[in-house]
Amino acid sequence: MSRRINRYTLYRRLLLTFISISFLVILIKNQENFSFSSSSINDQTIILVRTSHYCQSRLDYLRQSWIPTSLSQQSNIYILTDDLSKYTNQILLNSFKNFIEANCSETHDPLDLCCKTSHEFELFYNLSQFNSNLHWLCRFDDDQYVNLNNLYKLLSKIDSSKPYYIGRTSRRELRIPRHNQTYQFATYGAGVCFSRPLLEKLKPHVNKTVFSHGCRRRGISDDGYIAHVTAYLLQIPLTPLNELFNSHLEELDMSFRLYNIEYIQNAITFGFSWDRYTLSWLPIIHELIQLINKGEKNAAKNLWKSLQNHEKQHPEDLKNKYDQSCTIYQRKKT
Repeated sequence: MSRRINRYTLYRRLLLTFISISFLVILIKNQENFSFSSSSINDQTIILVRTSHYCQSRLDYLRQSWIPTSLSQQSNIYILTDDLSKYTNQILLNSFKNFIEANCSETHDPLDLCCKTSHEFELFYNLSQFNSNLHWLCRFDDDQYVNLNNLYKLLSKIDSSKPYYIGRTSRRELRIPRHNQTYQFATYGAGVCFSRPLLEKLKPHVNKTVFSHGCRRRGISDDGYIAHVTAYLLQIPLTPLNELFNSHLEELDMSFRLYNIEYIQNAITFGFSWDRYTLSWLPIIHELIQLINKGEKNAAKNLWKSLQNHEKQHPEDLKNKYDQSCTIYQRKKT
């Protein structure tokens, strides 16, 4: 009788041990799945916008359009500027969570831009020291509309373990005279994305001292010199996505009318030429995209058609414009 009891006790203990181990395995798997799913693509991506205190009113258009108004949704969005003490709109400043102040001169000449670009890379390297989950750095200018949903969809389909240099091909190629070689570069005015493996390879070339010296020695702009390092020195060519990234340099036949609603729906960035379109277009583009996202595509088409018709009826609106959102670019009135 005692043997039966001991055997029953042994079986019971073995069963409880098996159940405990099974439960532990399930718990570990669930934790792994939760850890993976909780790391979304926007958590893996740094969004950086370059601006200046001369152009601080542009931030209001960004706030009215593609940058989320909730500070809790701006965790991965950084605004890089020159001198925060010269900002006059404190309410506007408080509308953005992350400001980075670059210790660069306040002009728009190539060396100033190269200085700011080196700070952009420095930001990623500093953040990645504490967050190994960062896979992408995407940088934009303050006169662009960025469809973040489309950007994240694109990046989620790309293998971030490989070096990628993504953007819009510039209208001209750069040349290495002594080697009779040319290479393409992504214009910063359309937005550019770098994967982490490429950023690691760029690290020795983009610190604040080396990068500015390289720009000066080569006599080219910041986006041109990035391509020199990436495409020429590192032999990592540009991945051109011209149908998704758009800049203010495009001709557009002098009109936004050439874009159909499907193009607006699928594109990632739009640029606004200072001599044809004011930045008040950013909220308009955002409203179109919001209507599409809500499933109200017919309403979006009607709105877009009315805007197209207005342009046709008022061709004078496409001439003799100048950028009033940036004091450093304003023309003197005659």
